[in-house]
This record gives sequence, structure tokens and C-alpha cells, in this order.
Amino acid sequence: MASITEARYGFIGIGQMGWGMALNIRKKIPASAKMVICEVSEARRTAFIEQVEATGQRVEVARTPREVAERADIIVTMLPKREHVHHVYTDKENGLLSIAPQDRKIRFVECSTIEAATSTEVGQEVARSGLGSFVDAPVSGGPNGANAGTLTLMVGAASEADYDSALPVLEMMGQNIFYCGAPGAGLASKQINNYLSAASTVAVCEAMNMGVKAGLDPKVLAALINVSSGRCYNSKEQNPVKGVTPGAASENDFAGGFSVELCKGVLEMAVALAKDVDAQLLLGDTILKLYGKAVADERTKGRDSRSVYRLIADGDA
Repeated sequence: MASITEARYGFIGIGQMGWGMALNIRKKIPASAKMVICEVSEARRTAFIEQVEATGQRVEVARTPREVAERADIIVTMLPKREHVHHVYTDKENGLLSIAPQDRKIRFVECSTIEAATSTEVGQEVARSGLGSFVDAPVSGGPNGANAGTLTLMVGAASEADYDSALPVLEMMGQNIFYCGAPGAGLASKQINNYLSAASTVAVCEAMNMGVKAGLDPKVLAALINVSSGRCYNSKEQNPVKGVTPGAASENDFAGGFSVELCKGVLEMAVALAKDVDAQLLLGDTILKLYGKAVADERTKGRDSRSVYRLIADGDA
């Protein structure tokens, strides 16, 4: 297996999160190291290359995942849904695992937020292929964390050796890295965190709306919450009231960011996990119903998950 300094790097999926993650890898690997990307959107691919080249560095482009596997020793995948992950890895003609067995071993690092069962299945396919090792390493921290290289990564691996092998590239993308256990453990941890984040999002939206309607200054209210027991990521970093938190999604009318559609998807995974392990959820169905409305409502669909504040503020959530 190639050393971290000699390795060739591959990245598939230059989306909202993948953009910053891939940029951080390119910045932190040796200038002489090769990096190849694969991205279906020509516009995003071109823009990413231009940003990299503006720093005096370069990346190569692969047309298919198979080409990435042929040209890289460490491959990170960051994709929207389970079907994308399954296709990228297992497509018979152009998937990562379609290349012939070889002497070198590839480190596969799968960072997408998908169902644990799909990830475990893909990991088993990697093991059967003999091409290398596989870890599931979903992330938390949003696009800001991806761009800053400060993500939290939750890792599931078949062995501690596989985790240790992936750790150097994980450290290029994040600051807080946790070995959660067996394959799928990273994703289970991620889903639990996403459930708690969604619950706190809704609670912060309700609290801030209550304060606004009570005539309180939202900046003062947020400031006192953030030094009191009610503080959380969504009250401090992503306050839903415009003008309270610089850089929050609310500042840009909730354009971009972690969409209500993605939030609904991870909530569904978390609620399913709770049912699988017989864990009671008092808020799960209520929050899921709210996001079910949000993905269809013109005020919120396609917008950041904190945009549910609009529904709550309008009194018809």
C-alpha cells in the first residue's frame, strides 16, 4: 500500500461538501502528488479546477469511477444518495471495483450519508474484490466545516488497521475523528447526530420566533442563549433569524446549505434506525412531518434546513 506521501489521490463527488473536502486534500498533500477528480456536473468540475489552478496547484480529471481506481491509491467518495454510492462502486463496466485485481491496494474512504446497510454491502464488495480496504466515514460540520477542514468524521471499519490506514487522509479533511466501531457504526453515529441536530433546529426556530413575537431583540436573545443552557450549534452558528449570525444560511435567505430535502432524508434514516434497535423517539414523527411539509412548500423547498423557521414564524408549520 502506497505511503501517504507517495500516494495518488482520487475524489468522487465535488458537491456542497465534497468541494471543500477535496480542496483541503489538494492543499495538504505534497505539491508533487497527483490528484484526480470525478464529478458529473461539468460546471462544478470546471469551477473546481479553476479554483485549484488559481493557487498554483493542479488536478487531473477522470471520466468514470473506474478511471479513478486505475489512477489513485487513496479514493474518497462523497455522494448524495445510496444509489449513487452503489453505482460508483459496483457498476460492472465503470465502477471503482470493475478494475482487474492488482498488486497495489487501494484505500477506499466512503463519506456519504447513506443507510448503513448499503455501506456495509459496498464494504463487503470491496473485500470480495481484493482491491483494498474500506471505511465508512460520514461527516458533520456543513459546508463551512468542509471548507475550513474542521469537520467531524465518524468512522466504521472492519479492523483498527483499516481505520489507522485511512486516518491520515481523514485528518486532512477534519479535526475531530472518532473510530466508532464495526462497519456501519460511523453511519449509525452520524444518523443519531443528525436527528439531534434536526430536533435542535426546530427548537431554536420555535424559541427565536417566540422571542420575536414577544418583542425581544433577536440579537440580544441569541446572545444570552449562547452563554446559557440553551446554547447549541443552531443557536450560535446557524441562527435562523436574519441579521443575528454572520455567515448563517438565514443571511442568504436560506439559499444553499444543508437542504430540507437532505435533512428529511437523514431524519428518515435516523427514525428507521430507532425502530430497528427498538429505541423510543418522542419527537421523531413530529419533526419528520414538518420536513415533509418543507420539501413541498414554496417558502422552503430546495432551501437550507433552517428555513423551516419561515413555516413556524408564519404559524402554519
